[in-house]
Amino acid sequence: MASSDKDTNSMKHMATAGVAAAAAAIGRKAHAQGGGKIKVGLLGCGGRGNGAMRHCLQADPGVEIVALADLFENKVRNARERIMKDEKFTGRIKVDDDHMFWGYDCHEKLAACDADLLLMATAPAFRGRQMMAAIKAGKHIFTEKPVATDVAGCKEVMAASKLAEEKGLAIVCGTQRRHEFSRVELMKRIHDGALGDLVGGQCYWYGGGIWFRGAQDGMTELDWQCHNWYHFTWLSGDQICEQHIHNIDVLNWCFQGPPVRFMSVGGRQWRCHNEGQVKLAKEACRKYNNGSEENWVKYNGDILDHVYAEMEYANGARCLSFSGHSPGTGRNGEKIVGTKGTSNCRHQIVGENAWTYEGKNVNGQQQEHIDLIKSIRGGNVLNQGQRIAESTLTAIGAYIAACTGQDITWDWLMNESKHCLVPTQAEIMAGEPLYHSIPTGRDPMV
Repeated sequence: MASSDKDTNSMKHMATAGVAAAAAAIGRKAHAQGGGKIKVGLLGCGGRGNGAMRHCLQADPGVEIVALADLFENKVRNARERIMKDEKFTGRIKVDDDHMFWGYDCHEKLAACDADLLLMATAPAFRGRQMMAAIKAGKHIFTEKPVATDVAGCKEVMAASKLAEEKGLAIVCGTQRRHEFSRVELMKRIHDGALGDLVGGQCYWYGGGIWFRGAQDGMTELDWQCHNWYHFTWLSGDQICEQHIHNIDVLNWCFQGPPVRFMSVGGRQWRCHNEGQVKLAKEACRKYNNGSEENWVKYNGDILDHVYAEMEYANGARCLSFSGHSPGTGRNGEKIVGTKGTSNCRHQIVGENAWTYEGKNVNGQQQEHIDLIKSIRGGNVLNQGQRIAESTLTAIGAYIAACTGQDITWDWLMNESKHCLVPTQAEIMAGEPLYHSIPTGRDPMV
C-alpha cells in the first residue's frame, strides 16, 4: 500500500474513532441528565471522601458508585467493603475489581473510567492536575476544599473551571456554607443593602490540635508524608488554607469577591513541644534515616501554629482573620459589620434592618450534593471552580504575607508570583519526599 493510502486510511480511522468518542461522551452526558443513572467515581477514600460518597448517594436515588481510587490500596478496598455493607445503598454500589485504582497516578486511571461524576477528596496539593484531567475526560466534579496549596495550583484550577464552562461540565466545591438555606437568605439581604456599606469584619477558625500520624510498615517516605499530609504545607496549604478557608470564603461571599491586599503575621511554637507529635516525628526520622534521629525536626512538619491576617477588600473595608491550632479555648465563625448593623454571617442581622432566619435548616454538606445533581439533571450546571480557586488563593495570599512579612496584593498574586510548592507529576512518580523549612517571617517573595 502506498504511503498516501496509509495516511488516508489512518485519518479515516482517527476521524471515525473521534466521532465515536464524541458520541459516547454526548451519550453519557444526555444519560446523566433527566432521570437516568449517574455513575460516580470517588478519588480519595479517607474520612471526608467516604462522607462525600454517602452524601452523593443520598442526594439522588439514581446515583451509582462505579469506581474508587486512592493512593493506598487498603483504603480503596476498605471503602468498598464498608459501603457494600450499608443496606441503604443496596444495588447501587457497582465497583468491580477493574474499577479500583491506587498509586500516584490513580487520578488518571479514574478519569479514564466510565463515570459521569468524580468526587475529589485527596490531599489538596494535587487537586489542580486532578481536576484538569477529569474535565478533559468530560467528567462533572465535586471537589473538597481547598483546591490548591500554591499560586500555581490555583491558576490551574481557574483554567480547569474555564474549560469546564466551555464543555458544559459542573464543578461544585465543599464550601458547604454556600448551600445552607439560612446563609443564602442572609446573603441576599446583605447584598441588597440591609447592612448598609460594609466597613469591616472578622473570621476565625482557631482550635485544638490535629492528628499526627506515625510511619507504617511498607510505606515509602513520600507515602508517609502523603499519609500525614496535613502537617506539610506543600500538601495541605497549612491550617489557614485547609480549614480556615471556610470562614474566609464567607467573607469573600459578603464582599462578592476576594481581597485586594493582605498583611499578616504568624508563628510556630507549641507543635515543637507537643510530646506525642515529637515522639512520632522522631520515630519517622529513625525509620527513614538509618536509625538516626539527626535532623528529626523536618519530620515534625512545617505548618504554623497561627496566622493573624488583615484582609483589605476593594471598597476599603479591612477584615481580620485569625486561624491556627493551640491548646485551650478556640473560636470558629464570622462577623460582618456595616453602616446599618452587623451580622453573624449565619442567620441573623442586628441593627436598623434586624432579621432572623426562621425557615428550614439543612445540612450544607448534604445540600451541596443535592444542588450539584439537580444542576446536572437540569442541564444548567453549577460551576464554582473560579470562586473556590479565588477563596483558596485568598488563604494562600494571607499565608505568604505571614511567611514574608510583606504586604501582598491580589494583583501580585495573579500577575507576578511564581509561588509553586508541588512537584510535577513526573517527580511525584519518582517517589522522592519533599521538605520545606519552617517559615521565618522574612522569607523571600516568590
